[in-house]
Amino acid sequence: MSKSEEHMKKFKKMLEQAPLSAFVQSCLSLTASAVLGFIVIEPVNAATFNTGFASYAITDLGQTHTYGMNNLGQVLVAQNGVGWIWDNGQMTEVKDSTWAYQMNSSGQVVGRYLSENWTDNAYLWENGKRTDLGYFGGISSNASDINDAGQIVGVFKITNNTFNPFLWQNGQMIDLGTLGFNGGAMGINNQGQVVGYSGLAFGITHAFQWENGKMIDLGTLPGDNGSIAYDINDSGQAIGYSSNNITKQSHATLWSSGQVTDLGTLGGNQSAAVAINNKGQVVGFDTTTGNGGLNHGFIWEDGQMADVNSLIAADSGWFLQQVTGINDRGQMVGVGINSATGKKHGFMLNPICGSSQRNPLLPDNFEDGWHSFKNVASSHWFDPPAAAGFTFKIGDAAASSSGGSGGTGDGCIVNKSPSAVTPNPTEPSLFTKILGLPSGIDADELFNVLVGGKEIGKFKPNEVVDFVALLGYGVSEFSVTGIDAVIDPKNPLAFPIKLESNQDKFSFKMRAIDGAEAVPEPSEIAGIVTAAAFFAGLLLKGKRKLEDDSAIEIASCQTKS
Repeated sequence: MSKSEEHMKKFKKMLEQAPLSAFVQSCLSLTASAVLGFIVIEPVNAATFNTGFASYAITDLGQTHTYGMNNLGQVLVAQNGVGWIWDNGQMTEVKDSTWAYQMNSSGQVVGRYLSENWTDNAYLWENGKRTDLGYFGGISSNASDINDAGQIVGVFKITNNTFNPFLWQNGQMIDLGTLGFNGGAMGINNQGQVVGYSGLAFGITHAFQWENGKMIDLGTLPGDNGSIAYDINDSGQAIGYSSNNITKQSHATLWSSGQVTDLGTLGGNQSAAVAINNKGQVVGFDTTTGNGGLNHGFIWEDGQMADVNSLIAADSGWFLQQVTGINDRGQMVGVGINSATGKKHGFMLNPICGSSQRNPLLPDNFEDGWHSFKNVASSHWFDPPAAAGFTFKIGDAAASSSGGSGGTGDGCIVNKSPSAVTPNPTEPSLFTKILGLPSGIDADELFNVLVGGKEIGKFKPNEVVDFVALLGYGVSEFSVTGIDAVIDPKNPLAFPIKLESNQDKFSFKMRAIDGAEAVPEPSEIAGIVTAAAFFAGLLLKGKRKLEDDSAIEIASCQTKS
């Protein structure tokens, strides 16, 4: 982890007296043993996989150590004692730098360089030129973060045993003071809020937040006596860890609106959060049980934590030990062991479009009031704009994997892995299941699913709507209503839904509706009943029966194109 690792190296003498030191030292020693020694990469237990999280494609950044990243997907890495910017496979040297820690969306880089007299100097690097930030009358300095306004935070050393956090802006360095003695600033958001750590008394260090000249103690989790904050997003949510020097436990922690939240662990007793984006996704590293105590990278979102090793392909050949950064597009960077070399490599994780509610596939085009998805894979999340409800209508089964595949959301990539597609399917394409309705957007989290204008049930986000089990066969059209708050039809991420078809790949379209669906004409219903009954024998029959008043209303699955 870049920030805690640097914090440990720079202030090891002070932290040896603090309750946080054992945790940081153990993390560093575990990392060292993983890099220098032989490692058996153990598979992650399938039980740790959480289906609410995205799946990720991994990019190898080479034998580097990753630090920060910006919202453009540019990554700061360390290689051969020099900082570099990785940008879509291209490497640019941060010249005259020793360590490059963070960069903003304008490409400004901050870190520290080691001068000829072996003194650490905080710097700002832009347009190929390094600017020294000075010491504020002290003997050395180190910059840890920069926001999009160019405000920089870090720590300056006054004497060998005294150091304070600083804010650098408009060419001037400001001493932020401390909660008692000694401290450092670790993160700053675009609102100018700063977080870091400060000593309260000898051996006791607490996380702080600074804003408009005032520093407050963020405190600890109940029963703990130490904490550090590493990052803060634009909503003022700060993350880091809280620790107890008696139980030797440290837990990743979130501070938000005066509340302190334990983010938990992956089964071990030591975890730390190191970065948070503006979506509230948190990343860091953790220890687990049953694997020798090696670090595992994690992501936390919506109240749940997942081991990132469970979110990549099982045969990837990677063991991901640390996640060091995440941007607003949901891209993550970190450090892991690549089995191809057996050595430490930097990596980037890109969410796969359609693999989660946060990263759905978007429509390919819009025509005649319908949003169309062409040749998309089954069992993915799709996100059409919607108003009070929407209707889905199946199209022709995909004859090949070419063309279409859905539009990409912000930051996600389309999975290019081949799938088994039936060249000339004998069955028509039908919706067989709604695998997931969205959570967090509806007051009662309860949605009405209609077939033929007739409600077949009310369902929550964690419930599967199995058309085959409920009706005896798949459907070619259905609607979802009961959305409490009207959704902006212009928002492409308004109402994601996860769908399954009887085909590996299929096409479908949808349209937004502002009220109740019109009931189909009797002649339409008769034709659809006949078609549905004919195709029913081709699909697995369901065991569950509906009540009499809704069992036949599958008839409204329209087959007209």
